[in-house]
Amino acid sequence: MLPAASHSSYGFRFMLKHFSQIVIVTSVLLLAACGGHSTYGPGSYATQKQRQGQHIVQKGETFYSIAKRYGMNVKMLSRYNPKVVPSRLLAGTVLSIPVDKNEVANDRVPYVVQKGDTLSRIADHFAVKLNELKLINPTIDPRKLSVGQKIWIPTGERKVEGFIWPLNNPRMISGFGEEDWGLQKGVNLIAQHGQTVFAAKEGTVSFAGSMRSLGKVIIIQHPGDQQTVYAGCDTLKVKVGDKVKQRQGIATVGHNSLVNRPALHFQFRDRGAPLPPENYLPAIASTR
Repeated sequence: MLPAASHSSYGFRFMLKHFSQIVIVTSVLLLAACGGHSTYGPGSYATQKQRQGQHIVQKGETFYSIAKRYGMNVKMLSRYNPKVVPSRLLAGTVLSIPVDKNEVANDRVPYVVQKGDTLSRIADHFAVKLNELKLINPTIDPRKLSVGQKIWIPTGERKVEGFIWPLNNPRMISGFGEEDWGLQKGVNLIAQHGQTVFAAKEGTVSFAGSMRSLGKVIIIQHPGDQQTVYAGCDTLKVKVGDKVKQRQGIATVGHNSLVNRPALHFQFRDRGAPLPPENYLPAIASTR
């Protein structure tokens, strides 16, 4: 029999050993649970098995090869994924795929609700207004979406023509969706302090002033309910209500707090929804 002191010490070591094992097992289980979870839905990234109406991009796949695989053209795939830049397709991206291509119409497309979807999230993915989504689906209860439920998306044909980049010799610091700017969805263009900023297309100035986190900003309203946003400016050369022509100087470049350097933050919006300018304006080079 062990002496009393030794027995007590042995008991303490025994309990410590088993407590450590419990902690390790619990940690492993927690990590496994976290690793198995992924945010699933339009435009998200996932590691789970792809589902009906979705495709998880694999390494080496292209927008064209995916469209061909599902028997459709790139234009149709883009209608289902308007915020994806085809030339910068990342492995793990979850693309929406039409379940029945025969139901696709010029003014709307069908979508199958996935786990984790909300009406707001679907509207954001398809770059449509939430009210429009509710109007075209009057029998849908936004609070009770069901997995597998079919809803209609009023995508229509996006007609984006005649836009130019707002800088001479534009080069991209970061493209649409590459950085998390919160509500600021656009691209950042390298520029020199004081460089002239041009109007990307003719239109009417709807805002000219300061915005939190964006500095001095100009917003131009264009025909077809489209807008362009120019942020991180230094001097504003136009005011609200001014009619501007394409390539007219509207501001000069200032300090862009999003990238902490002189640069222009530029957004393109269609019916209020931000979309990748790279998909609609002439191709430009990247600084990386």
